[in-house]
Amino acid sequence: MNDTTITISIDEENQHQTFLLAALRAASLRCKVMEADINSIGIALKGNLIGCDTAVAWIRDSGLMWVVGSIPEAVGKIESQNRVPESA
Repeated sequence: MNDTTITISIDEENQHQTFLLAALRAASLRCKVMEADINSIGIALKGNLIGCDTAVAWIRDSGLMWVVGSIPEAVGKIESQNRVPESA
């Protein structure tokens, strides 16, 4: 009976290890997606394809504010203030 208890413990440990390894692989892939998003935002901003307000919105929509850190509120409003109204 003691052997069965040990076998169950080993099986549970293997299941836990398998689960944890899968969770780590998924986390690694999420990090790569975040890196690709950050790089895309930077390239688009540097190439003047998007403005600061769009970049900030993209960062926020991607859930990356915690990675980028605090951004002064005025940074995302610069382009909006300089934009010419469409009716003009």
